[in-house]
Amino acid sequence: MINQAILNRRSVRQYSDKAVSQELINEIIKAAQFAPTAINNRAWEFLVIEDELTKDKLYKTMDHRSRQEAVTEAPVVLIPLMNSQKSVLPVQDLSLAIQNIFIQVTELGLGSFWKNISAQEAKDIKTAFAIPEHFTILAVLPIGYPAKEVVAHTDEEFDDAKIHWGKW
Repeated sequence: MINQAILNRRSVRQYSDKAVSQELINEIIKAAQFAPTAINNRAWEFLVIEDELTKDKLYKTMDHRSRQEAVTEAPVVLIPLMNSQKSVLPVQDLSLAIQNIFIQVTELGLGSFWKNISAQEAKDIKTAFAIPEHFTILAVLPIGYPAKEVVAHTDEEFDDAKIHWGKW
């Protein structure tokens, strides 16, 4: 009995122009803040970008080979950050928060995807947005209402051959 939001979660790169309310954004961030962290450090911070000029600025900080228009087309772009001076495992802590974000986004009828960024792009984003150097950035998360129907995962996608019981 898989949680329905997990079954429904898919990467969404095309969004309608319907705005995402601040209330929903707060619920998404709340879900991220309920993720576990090493030694319960809770050292997350979140940059929320909604206006077109700022999304365009973000887009232009990315390497031209990795740019995706969804960054400018989504109504909201969320950048989860982890204070690496407080977190002993910033990559793991951020990854858990982002997974909670994806599940909550789906639960709210929204879509998103993990827009990976390189180390250089992370550095450029920090510079462009005056983010302190000691914060870790793994991804940029465009968020919005999907432009088309999202098809849920099915049991046919489950592969029990990838399970090893007690030995390889």
